[in-house]
Amino acid sequence: MSKAIFTATITKENKEGGWTFVTWPESSAYLGTGKATKVMAKIEGHEFAVTSLPTGDGTHFLPLNKAVMKAIGKSVGETITVEVWKQQ
Repeated sequence: MSKAIFTATITKENKEGGWTFVTWPESSAYLGTGKATKVMAKIEGHEFAVTSLPTGDGTHFLPLNKAVMKAIGKSVGETITVEVWKQQ
């Protein structure tokens, strides 16, 4: 299975309880849909399952929970390289 690889800045919604995430450009083309889709991702050597969620503009975002943020050792505002592929 081919992987999508992209660089993105870690973002956090500016509201209490807001999501921490990266926006995945070209996601709809890779996934073949604008709907939520379960994928595998790898950041800084840390592999995890995540649901890519549509933004409404043809892209998706990948939520990064506290455990993932701790595992990758990165903070909001940092740029990361993300590998994504469809779950088997």
